[in-house]
Amino acid sequence: MTALHTTTSGPNVSTDTITTVWVHGVDSDAHVWDSAVEAVAVDHPCVAVDLPGHGASPAPSDPAAYTRDAVLDDLDTVIAGIRAVDPDQRIVFIGHSLGGYLGLAHALTRDDHSGIDALVLVSTGPGFRDPDAMQSWNERVEANAPSYGVSKLAATIAFHVDSMVMDRITELTLPISLVIGDGDKAFLGANDYLERKLPHATRTTVEGARHFVMKSHPESVAGAVATVVDALQT
Repeated sequence: MTALHTTTSGPNVSTDTITTVWVHGVDSDAHVWDSAVEAVAVDHPCVAVDLPGHGASPAPSDPAAYTRDAVLDDLDTVIAGIRAVDPDQRIVFIGHSLGGYLGLAHALTRDDHSGIDALVLVSTGPGFRDPDAMQSWNERVEANAPSYGVSKLAATIAFHVDSMVMDRITELTLPISLVIGDGDKAFLGANDYLERKLPHATRTTVEGARHFVMKSHPESVAGAVATVVDALQT
């Protein structure tokens, strides 16, 4: 297990019924959310997470620490810590790119007691079904690791090894919001796919935004969070 570094802001968990958990992508850390968190923290507790090998979290030397299952277990610990204060706390998981994929995987593999209650998927894709596309993606991630500012080992956190999320995505019934920039060409098609497979999800396509839409248009992410929070409260 990797003890993930977290940064908490906003009201105390014990004074609210909803906590937002923020998970970044492979080429950033928790600070990528700063502006969006600032907006949401006015009303709800915010817990921003650094993934293994990123930001202020430890960088284990064991490759197994960067697998999807291991990272989901690490996120379980973060969520369990929130619910230790209030067992009935509802969790809104906000993920960017890899973080959003991890949110989908978490929602599909956890039960109601340990799971999350709503998802905000920012510039997110569901992974791959074609083995060649999967391999091509993994090779690009490995080649780009130096530009991400993380080790090649830490970059493997973004590797895809199966199509579990794509195969099971229609099982999801929790509130979901999609946020995508209209200039994010690599992920627009993925969001079209998510919208087809998750007809109950709401989608915001942000004009003039690219992959890091939460940095250029933090209000769009804050609005998506408000949408799923409203769904939980009705």
